Amino acid sequence: MGKTEKAGLLLALMLPGLASAASLGEINIQLRGNVVDLSCVAAPGDADKTVQLGRWATKQLATAGSTSSLVPFSLRLMGCPPGSVSITFSGRAASVPSLLALDDGSSAGNVAVEIRGGDRQRLALASESQDVVVDNDGNATLRFFANYIAISDNVTAGSADADATFMINYY
Repeated sequence: MGKTEKAGLLLALMLPGLASAASLGEINIQLRGNVVDLSCVAAPGDADKTVQLGRWATKQLATAGSTSSLVPFSLRLMGCPPGSVSITFSGRAASVPSLLALDDGSSAGNVAVEIRGGDRQRLALASESQDVVVDNDGNATLRFFANYIAISDNVTAGSADADATFMINYY
Protein backbone atom coordinates (compact mmCIF):
# COMPACT_ATOMS: atom_id res chain seq x y z
CA MET A 1 0.00 0.00 0.00
CA GLY A 2 1.45 3.39 -1.07
CA LYS A 3 1.50 6.65 0.89
CA THR A 4 -1.49 8.03 -1.04
CA GLU A 5 -3.59 4.94 -0.37
CA LYS A 6 -2.67 4.98 3.35
CA ALA A 7 -3.62 8.68 3.63
CA GLY A 8 -6.94 8.00 1.87
CA LEU A 9 -7.71 5.07 4.20
CA LEU A 10 -6.79 7.14 7.26
CA LEU A 11 -9.02 10.02 6.09
CA ALA A 12 -11.93 7.63 5.40
CA LEU A 13 -11.60 6.20 8.90
CA MET A 14 -11.55 9.68 10.49
CA LEU A 15 -14.55 11.15 8.63
CA PRO A 16 -17.27 9.17 10.43
CA GLY A 17 -15.83 10.32 13.77
CA LEU A 18 -15.76 13.94 12.63
CA ALA A 19 -19.33 13.82 11.39
CA SER A 20 -20.64 12.49 14.69
CA ALA A 21 -18.87 15.24 16.67
CA ALA A 22 -21.24 17.92 15.32
CA SER A 23 -24.75 16.88 14.30
CA LEU A 24 -26.38 18.45 11.29
CA GLY A 25 -28.19 21.64 12.27
CA GLU A 26 -26.18 22.08 15.47
CA ILE A 27 -24.63 25.53 15.82
CA ASN A 28 -22.35 26.75 18.56
CA ILE A 29 -22.78 30.39 19.59
CA GLN A 30 -20.54 32.22 22.01
CA LEU A 31 -22.01 35.26 23.74
CA ARG A 32 -19.62 37.70 25.34
CA GLY A 33 -19.86 41.08 27.03
CA ASN A 34 -19.10 43.03 30.17
CA VAL A 35 -21.05 43.98 33.25
CA VAL A 36 -19.95 47.33 34.64
CA ASP A 37 -20.63 49.08 37.91
CA LEU A 38 -20.80 52.51 36.31
CA SER A 39 -23.49 53.94 34.10
CA CYS A 40 -23.94 57.55 33.13
CA VAL A 41 -26.68 59.59 34.69
CA ALA A 42 -27.69 63.13 33.95
CA ALA A 43 -26.33 65.61 36.47
CA PRO A 44 -28.90 67.19 38.80
CA GLY A 45 -30.89 69.75 36.83
CA ASP A 46 -30.09 68.18 33.45
CA ALA A 47 -32.45 65.16 33.52
CA ASP A 48 -35.56 67.34 33.11
CA LYS A 49 -34.09 70.36 31.42
CA THR A 50 -36.02 73.26 29.92
CA VAL A 51 -34.35 75.23 27.14
CA GLN A 52 -35.94 78.66 26.66
CA LEU A 53 -35.93 79.39 22.91
CA GLY A 54 -37.26 82.92 23.41
CA ARG A 55 -39.89 85.04 21.67
CA TRP A 56 -39.61 85.57 17.94
CA ALA A 57 -41.70 87.63 15.54
CA THR A 58 -43.35 85.68 12.72
CA LYS A 59 -41.63 87.99 10.23
CA GLN A 60 -38.27 86.46 11.30
CA LEU A 61 -39.63 83.05 10.29
CA ALA A 62 -41.50 84.25 7.20
CA THR A 63 -40.24 81.71 4.67
CA ALA A 64 -39.55 77.98 4.79
CA GLY A 65 -36.06 77.37 6.19
CA SER A 66 -35.88 80.66 8.10
CA THR A 67 -34.50 80.17 11.60
CA SER A 68 -34.40 81.95 14.92
CA SER A 69 -31.06 82.51 16.64
CA LEU A 70 -29.27 79.51 18.12
CA VAL A 71 -29.75 78.96 21.85
CA PRO A 72 -26.91 77.01 23.48
CA PHE A 73 -27.55 74.28 26.04
CA SER A 74 -25.56 71.45 27.51
CA LEU A 75 -26.15 68.07 29.08
CA ARG A 76 -23.82 67.13 31.93
CA LEU A 77 -23.35 63.44 32.65
CA MET A 78 -21.87 61.86 35.78
CA GLY A 79 -20.73 58.38 36.79
CA CYS A 80 -19.81 57.31 33.27
CA PRO A 81 -17.53 54.36 32.57
CA PRO A 82 -14.16 55.13 30.95
CA GLY A 83 -14.33 55.85 27.23
CA SER A 84 -16.60 58.26 25.45
CA VAL A 85 -20.31 59.04 25.23
CA SER A 86 -22.74 60.54 22.78
CA ILE A 87 -26.41 61.49 22.89
CA THR A 88 -29.29 60.47 20.63
CA PHE A 89 -32.40 62.65 20.75
CA SER A 90 -35.83 61.27 20.00
CA GLY A 91 -39.28 62.78 19.88
CA ARG A 92 -42.17 63.33 17.51
CA ALA A 93 -40.82 64.23 14.10
CA ALA A 94 -42.12 67.23 12.19
CA SER A 95 -43.10 67.04 8.51
CA VAL A 96 -39.36 67.45 7.91
CA PRO A 97 -38.30 64.20 9.66
CA SER A 98 -34.98 65.46 11.06
CA LEU A 99 -36.80 68.20 13.01
CA LEU A 100 -38.74 68.03 16.28
CA ALA A 101 -42.48 68.72 15.96
CA LEU A 102 -44.26 71.06 18.33
CA ASP A 103 -46.42 69.51 21.07
CA ASP A 104 -50.14 69.09 20.45
CA GLY A 105 -50.81 71.87 22.98
CA SER A 106 -48.81 74.41 20.94
CA SER A 107 -50.73 76.94 18.89
CA ALA A 108 -47.98 78.21 16.56
CA GLY A 109 -48.08 76.79 13.06
CA ASN A 110 -45.62 75.88 10.31
CA VAL A 111 -42.67 75.85 12.70
CA ALA A 112 -40.53 73.11 14.28
CA VAL A 113 -37.50 72.89 16.56
CA GLU A 114 -34.06 72.17 15.17
CA ILE A 115 -31.38 70.62 17.40
CA ARG A 116 -27.77 71.15 16.45
CA GLY A 117 -24.63 69.52 17.76
CA GLY A 118 -21.67 71.32 19.28
CA ASP A 119 -20.35 71.86 15.75
CA ARG A 120 -23.57 73.80 14.97
CA GLN A 121 -24.60 71.27 12.33
CA ARG A 122 -28.13 69.88 12.36
CA LEU A 123 -28.46 66.80 14.55
CA ALA A 124 -31.35 64.83 13.11
CA LEU A 125 -33.64 62.98 15.47
CA ALA A 126 -32.46 59.39 16.10
CA SER A 127 -28.89 60.33 15.07
CA GLU A 128 -25.96 60.19 17.45
CA SER A 129 -24.17 63.37 18.44
CA GLN A 130 -20.41 63.67 18.26
CA ASP A 131 -18.57 61.61 20.87
CA VAL A 132 -17.22 63.31 23.97
CA VAL A 133 -14.45 61.76 26.06
CA VAL A 134 -15.35 60.92 29.65
CA ASP A 135 -12.93 62.56 32.13
CA ASN A 136 -11.07 60.69 34.89
CA ASP A 137 -13.90 61.41 37.35
CA GLY A 138 -16.54 59.83 35.05
CA ASN A 139 -17.99 63.17 33.91
CA ALA A 140 -18.79 64.42 30.43
CA THR A 141 -20.44 67.57 29.12
CA LEU A 142 -22.11 67.55 25.71
CA ARG A 143 -22.93 70.88 24.09
CA PHE A 144 -25.85 71.53 21.78
CA PHE A 145 -27.88 74.34 20.23
CA ALA A 146 -31.59 74.63 19.48
CA ASN A 147 -33.65 77.04 17.40
CA TYR A 148 -37.01 77.41 15.71
CA ILE A 149 -37.17 76.75 12.00
CA ALA A 150 -40.02 77.54 9.59
CA ILE A 151 -41.10 74.34 7.86
CA SER A 152 -43.21 76.26 5.35
CA ASP A 153 -44.05 79.85 4.53
CA ASN A 154 -46.40 81.91 6.69
CA VAL A 155 -45.61 80.80 10.25
CA THR A 156 -48.50 81.59 12.56
CA ALA A 157 -48.04 83.02 16.04
CA GLY A 158 -48.67 81.12 19.25
CA SER A 159 -47.02 78.95 21.85
CA ALA A 160 -44.28 76.78 20.38
CA ASP A 161 -43.20 74.03 22.78
CA ALA A 162 -41.62 70.67 21.95
CA ASP A 163 -40.39 67.70 23.97
CA ALA A 164 -37.37 65.55 23.26
CA THR A 165 -35.96 62.57 25.09
CA PHE A 166 -32.29 61.73 25.06
CA MET A 167 -30.50 58.41 25.22
CA ILE A 168 -26.89 58.08 26.36
CA ASN A 169 -24.61 55.98 24.15
CA TYR A 170 -21.40 54.48 25.66
CA TYR A 171 -18.20 53.64 23.78
